[in-house]
Parts: sequence; structure tokens; C-alpha cells
Amino acid sequence: MLAAALLLVALAARADTASYPNRPVTVTVCFPPGASTDAIARRVGEALGASLGRPVVVENRGGAGGNIAASLVAKAQPDGHALLFCATSGLVIAAAARSALDFDPQRDLAPVAPVGTLTVLLITRPSLPVTTLQELLAYARANPGRVNFASIGIGSSFHLALEQINAKAGVSMTHIPFRGGGQAVPELLAGRLDAMFASWSLARAHVQAGSVRPLAAAGEERFAGLPAVPTLAEAGLSGVWLQEGLGFFAPAETPSAILTRLNAEITRIITEPAMRDWLLSQGVPPTPEPPEAFRARLQEGVTVLREVIQRLELKLD
Repeated sequence: MLAAALLLVALAARADTASYPNRPVTVTVCFPPGASTDAIARRVGEALGASLGRPVVVENRGGAGGNIAASLVAKAQPDGHALLFCATSGLVIAAAARSALDFDPQRDLAPVAPVGTLTVLLITRPSLPVTTLQELLAYARANPGRVNFASIGIGSSFHLALEQINAKAGVSMTHIPFRGGGQAVPELLAGRLDAMFASWSLARAHVQAGSVRPLAAAGEERFAGLPAVPTLAEAGLSGVWLQEGLGFFAPAETPSAILTRLNAEITRIITEPAMRDWLLSQGVPPTPEPPEAFRARLQEGVTVLREVIQRLELKLD
């Protein structure tokens, strides 16, 4: 009887997977309406709905660094009809810090597919007497504690990247936290800050106007929009983990067949020429990869950032 019951459960699960999706799919977005990241979620979601043959409904649940949206999806029915679209760095930092949440980012969410990685630049004020990353580091060594480096908050990915740079390069740039890049950029333009990380969408107008100087791009490859700007590694600073990725997640027990199908659909969508070009125009180069590789990349970030958080004795709860 037990064997028969297990067989019936397995057959029912297989039938549910084969008929997926059998109703609208809800994508909970951890960004507020109107943000550029929200626009990406909606555009990819619309294409995903066309591929699946069912409507994809986008709901915005911002706040708590993305953890409000993540918690809702983590507790949803694991049948592929509830998906999360969020910044991967928030989940990585929460896992690395072992934050006191009502869900576990690693245990309760399954990586489905990455969409792309936001282009992040290390920028300085033009009046600072440096033109390369190595010159910035040399200047910081010669002026310990006097180079002010802004971030979007204590424990943010930008803050943790700065601390990695300080440790690897043997410098002591001073961390100045802000509530967001939009508050920090005016201070940089006014000359009251020396350097910061900024997304391309935030920095683009200032870079093009020459009012800020880009020294390096985070990520493994150069940004196509600024081909002359080297990556951090190319500029002589390898091993700094800073990935502002965007991706889809599902509840942890979602059947692997559904995860595989969603990954294939999203990968096809983001690599189609029109979508790829649009994402590039948003400063988000597509980063297609299977769920297993996506999970491994996130785990690498957890390992690196956990060491940084523990070394700094940061409390991020």
C-alpha cells in the first residue's frame, strides 16, 4: 500500500509538471515600480508569458533589501507559478551574514536563471590627481584615511567591495555610507567625495559629460559601452567579488523539470538579439547559465563575503 501511494504521488507530480503552467505565473519583484530594474522584470516577464502560453503577472514588493519579496516566494507553493525577480547580491549578503530572517536564502529558494549583471563602475572626481586604479591606490597609500569612498550603505555590496579592495591593496580608504547612489553622486560632483561605485544607469550622464572619471568596471568582462575602461582585474586588482546580478528564483521544492524549462525559456529570451541589445542599453549584459552554475556562482559570493563580514564584525540584522 505504501509503494502504491508513493507511485500515485510520483505520477501526480509528473502530471503537474507536464501540464505546467496551468494558470497565470506571478513574478514578485523586489524593486519599486518605475525603477529600471522593474522595467527589466516586466519586459522579460512579458516575453516569458508569451513563451509559456499563460499570463505572467508582475507584483512589486520592495523593501528590506529585497527580503520581503524573497520571503513571500520562499513560502509559496513550489509548483513554478510563483517566481522571484531580484538582485542576487541581496540574497548573497543575507546568506553570508546569516541574517535573522524568516526564511533561509540558500535552503528555501532555488536559483532558476540569471538575466544579467548590472554594469558597476568605480568612478572618481576629476579633480582627484589620479587617472587609473593603480594611481588611486598609490594616492590612498600616500594619504592613509584621507580618501573618502562612498557606498550605498553599511553592509551593501559596494561597501563590502571597498573593504575587499582595502584588504587586498593594503590601503585604508574611508567608507562613507549613503542611503543610495543618488545621494552620493552630488557629493562626488561637488568634490566632497573622492570615489565610489555606481551603476551605469546612475553614472552614464556624468561619465559622458566628463564630470566623473571611470577607472574600472566590476565584472569579468569590459563593458561594451566603455571599451577603454578596464575591469578591476585588468587594472591590477583581481579577486574582488562584486556582482550586482538580476535573476529569477523559485521556492526550493519546485520540480527540477519546471526549473529546467524556465531556465531554457529565460535563456532564449535574454539572448534573442532585440532583447540582448535592449538589456545592453540598460547597462545589463545578459549572463545566461544553467541553474547549477547560477547556484555555484552565488555560493562563491557567500563564501567570499562571509569572510569580509566576519573580519569586520558587521551586524546586518
